[in-house]
Amino acid sequence: MTIPSLETITSFLTILAAILGALFAALWLSLIIWAFRDMRARSRDPFAQILAALLVAALPFVGIIIYFILRPPETLAQAYERALEEEALLQEIEERPACPGCSRTIDPNWILCPYCHTRLRKACPDCHALMELSWNLCPFCGNQHVDPYRVDLPEPEIQSIRLTQTTQATPSGKDEKDKKPGEQETVQAPPGASVDEEET
Repeated sequence: MTIPSLETITSFLTILAAILGALFAALWLSLIIWAFRDMRARSRDPFAQILAALLVAALPFVGIIIYFILRPPETLAQAYERALEEEALLQEIEERPACPGCSRTIDPNWILCPYCHTRLRKACPDCHALMELSWNLCPFCGNQHVDPYRVDLPEPEIQSIRLTQTTQATPSGKDEKDKKPGEQETVQAPPGASVDEEET
C-alpha cells in the first residue's frame, strides 16, 4: 500500500477547506439575506432592516440567535389580519341594536323591549311588516296611510287580545253548573217602572 505524500495530503486538505469555506460563506450569506427579508416582513423601518442584516453579518452564528430574540413577534401581514379581526368584532358590537330606554342589546324583530317595555317597532296594518315608529308609509307594501303616532298590532295579536277579554267577561263554568235545569233568570225592572211594563 502506497503511503500518500505530504503534498498530496496538503492539497486534499486545501480542497476540503475550500469546499467547507464555500459552504460556510453560502450559509453566512443566506442568513444575512434571510434576516433582512424577515425583518422587512416584520417592520417598515429601513434602519431596522439594515441593522438586522449587519448583526447577522458581524456575528455569523451568535447574531442569528440574537436576532431571533429581538425580532418583532408577528409579521406585518399577521398584524394586519389581527387588526381586521378586531375591527370586524368592534363593528359587529357597534351594529347590534340597543334599546333607547335601557340601552340593552335587543333583537331587530322585537316590537317591545322585554326589559323596560319601550316601544321599538310598529307593524304595518296591511302586510304586518315591522317598521320604524317614525315612518308614515310602509316601504314593503307601499301603504301610504300609516299613522306615525299610532302603533297597530298584527291581526293575530288583536284576535288574541279580544279572546282574552271575552274569556274574562263571560261567567265561570261553576255558576252555570249551579243553575238548576229549567230555571230562568229573573230580570229586575228598573226603579219607577210599572207592573204592567214588567209583565209585558
